[in-house]
Amino acid sequence: MGSSDEFVTRYAAVWNETDSGARRKAVADLWAEDGHYANVGQEYRGHEAVAQAIDEAYEDFVSKGFSFTVHSHLKNHDAIRIVWHMVPTGGGDVAAVGTEFITVDAADRILTNYQFMDIDPGQ
Repeated sequence: MGSSDEFVTRYAAVWNETDSGARRKAVADLWAEDGHYANVGQEYRGHEAVAQAIDEAYEDFVSKGFSFTVHSHLKNHDAIRIVWHMVPTGGGDVAAVGTEFITVDAADRILTNYQFMDIDPGQ
């Protein structure tokens, strides 16, 4: 894997992107064509499905005044773990905490992305 800092910055940006076309382009750049994303409730495979999942997260959270920020990340060969926080865009208490476990291919495109909720905003 190349620079994990650059990868993590691009990964976080896609979840906060306000333009749906730009989100779709970012998904195509970040995920392998048959890349997989799994949150607690559902699984998504391929660019269109992953983009749909990110669109849903955008509508549920970002459009309502929240941002996703990277708290920490660690790289291990072709895997990366990202711990993120969801916070009010204008500042305030952390509303959610999650962990992403991601594996990438030789081109640093996401093969698998498993999300674990450490603090769920719905609970």
